Amino acid sequence: MINCTSESKSNIESAVIPVTLIAGYLGAGKTTLLNAYLRGGVTPGTLVLVNDFGTINVDAELIDYAGEHLLKLSSGCLCCSLSDELGMQLSRIGRWPEPPAALIIETSGVARPNRIADMIRVARRFSLDRIVTLVDLTSLAHRLDDSRIGELVANQIASADKLSLNRGGCLDIVERESLMRRLQLLNPTASVSYAGSSTGSPVGPAPARPMTLRRAGGEYDPDWQRFAINLPASLTRHTLESLLAEHVEGLARAKGFIQADGRHYIFQWSGGRAEWTPTASRLGTSQLVGIGFAGEPFESLITALKALV
Repeated sequence: MINCTSESKSNIESAVIPVTLIAGYLGAGKTTLLNAYLRGGVTPGTLVLVNDFGTINVDAELIDYAGEHLLKLSSGCLCCSLSDELGMQLSRIGRWPEPPAALIIETSGVARPNRIADMIRVARRFSLDRIVTLVDLTSLAHRLDDSRIGELVANQIASADKLSLNRGGCLDIVERESLMRRLQLLNPTASVSYAGSSTGSPVGPAPARPMTLRRAGGEYDPDWQRFAINLPASLTRHTLESLLAEHVEGLARAKGFIQADGRHYIFQWSGGRAEWTPTASRLGTSQLVGIGFAGEPFESLITALKALV
């Protein structure tokens, strides 16, 4: 009897797992982009890891991918410091007897991809393939000019090997050209495509050039505040949308599984836009999670939400 165990184990342990990071600010459309390319076909055996900022992982629920190839992280935001949970997950994956063919990580919208890339670079058995940053063109100028998040958004753009542009159809040519100039200044070497185009896949081979991490001179992370709140089944869509719009100054992103007007929805809110996606009924109460900026506007938002209960 021939024993191939040692040789097989050696081959498995020497296999390198290529990693793609999908980054972009809150509400840019990362999950939609990821879904499009998962449907378009990825290397068999690819593992998808989804990080979310809340206690419930809404993004992971929206991903149409085989359950055993989808991992969810919901306890950390990967923003101010490297997530211990991500490090532990990478360590576990690296020890799997049958490692994934590739790994795609959808980062939280407040994550700095260069920090996560640093972790991947030193992780055993992993190799950073590329960073894809999704850019919401309709809100780009506003976010870059926002003193609270402008440096973070610029960092996400500057760290990318590929920029995937989203929601630019309503812009005129002057606005579009102005935004393209700003992107060029922030990252002159990244390839650029529009989300959904045939050249926009984030899982193809990286550009044939040395990959470098571009660090800003001084990184500034906002004082993020998170919340999770149960909402009554008697809630109406109009009530929730009006409340969030009234307290927009303190809120960056909100989402959850909500029962409103007698129906069940996956609710998402970003940049003043509300999206209600009908879904099957779920056990338990409606829950909204969100992230915002420390200060009086955020505290007023929390008070108003609690008044709904």
